[in-house]
Amino acid sequence: MNTGSEIPKILIADDSEILNNMLRDVFEENGFDVVQAFDGAECISLFLRQNPDVVLIDVQMPKVDGIEVLRYIKEKSPRTLVIIMTGAGTEKTAVRAMKLGADDYLNKPFGVVDVVALSTKLLERRRSDEENIRLKNEVRRGEKYLAHLTKIINEALITTDALGRIQFINRAAEMLWGYSEEDLKGKDIHFLIRGEARTLLYRDLVKDTIRAGKIEGEFHFRRKDKGTFPGYLSTSVIKDNGRVRGIVVVVADLTRLYEVERRLKQSEKLASLGKVVEGIAHEVRNCLTSLGGFARRLRKRTSDDATCARYTKIILGDVGRLESMVREIEAYVRFSKFYPYQFTKTELVPLIERAGDRVREALSDEQTEGVVFRLNADDDLPQIHADPTALEEVFFNLIMNAYEAMPRGGRLKVEVKNLQSAVSVSFVDTGVGIHSEDLSEIFNPFFTSKTAGAGMGLSKVYLLVEEHRGTVNVVSEPNKGTTFEVFLPVERLMTGLHPWEVASRKGPVG
Repeated sequence: MNTGSEIPKILIADDSEILNNMLRDVFEENGFDVVQAFDGAECISLFLRQNPDVVLIDVQMPKVDGIEVLRYIKEKSPRTLVIIMTGAGTEKTAVRAMKLGADDYLNKPFGVVDVVALSTKLLERRRSDEENIRLKNEVRRGEKYLAHLTKIINEALITTDALGRIQFINRAAEMLWGYSEEDLKGKDIHFLIRGEARTLLYRDLVKDTIRAGKIEGEFHFRRKDKGTFPGYLSTSVIKDNGRVRGIVVVVADLTRLYEVERRLKQSEKLASLGKVVEGIAHEVRNCLTSLGGFARRLRKRTSDDATCARYTKIILGDVGRLESMVREIEAYVRFSKFYPYQFTKTELVPLIERAGDRVREALSDEQTEGVVFRLNADDDLPQIHADPTALEEVFFNLIMNAYEAMPRGGRLKVEVKNLQSAVSVSFVDTGVGIHSEDLSEIFNPFFTSKTAGAGMGLSKVYLLVEEHRGTVNVVSEPNKGTTFEVFLPVERLMTGLHPWEVASRKGPVG
């Protein structure tokens, strides 16, 4: 009887030639490949050469007895099936053989059909056991692979039980929310979703997932640090034998996508504003030329009239202020359209120092004497691929902005950090700060809280940093201070390090 795709091989070891040959005949009739040995030593030799599936051994044999042969075979090949044949009254020997690893035993006399049936049963059991082990190993490998995938995938993955209590979160989820798996174990899945965002779509993720089979949509989620982030959520049901065991939740962070969309809209808005500004500046300059010329002629004709002199002085002052703004606007437009960028390997610290010197030269002693300026830089800063003149202009505007935000004095701390693929330059002041409703507008042309100027400085900063494939992040609190942080990639063709990808950002100092 063949129990598999291969013909099973049996080694019969018995010094009785009659019994040995009789067993050979019946096994061959049942599809076995038979090898015969007539003493213990020959059995061992044939076992090593033939590698049989089953060995049928008589306990009492010449040269080497059956127990020693059993011990030898099991040491060499535990997988080989061994059946011991014993005589009447040798039950102790059979027990000893089983302790040494024999798979079964037969007491003589026995029916030869029973020997074949026993051998076939043992072979089938071994095949079944080995298949089970193979399947278990495959399952373990699959589980390890899936566990590895859940750890390394970028999307956050969470599983819950049927009541919505969190059972598992992967590493991406830990990083996204800021909680560890231990923090969230057993908590309701809705704990992670901002309340008002939850009511906009579904009131109960678990019930709705079980009812509909899945849920997809955008939610706003709540981090451990009380911050929020947008994400695309999808859920599905976990079943075992048709019974619902829970749900699996996958969340993709949409922060980068939203930020890219915002920056694209900002760039498009600035481009449109640039065209409008260019046309308006030209028309305004023509008007100012007329106003200034006529006002100066009036001043000459009415020099003996104090009231007219006072009015013409006011007109000429405003004309001069507007002319200065137009020049600033036109300079911004010319720079944005025609500046010839020249990228080269650049050290940032000397640029910051020169920008600081320019600011102090441009301001009066009264404006600078109350400000404490401090520059800290990592020792291992890399050179970056940049336009030195353009970056010096960025630093000049940010330092000037900080000084002007501290009319009564304060502290300006500039920190330069090596972020491996990028460099971070932060400007932290203790000035008047920026109101939250104005933060989204500060990089727009003409937006300014000052009494003079066209508000082009920060717009220029945004333009130049964008050209370097970098980003600018700003954090501010009224009456406490402002932090501008510029991220510049080491290589311009690389994607710069974005502010939302950097941990442990410091806010404004108090």
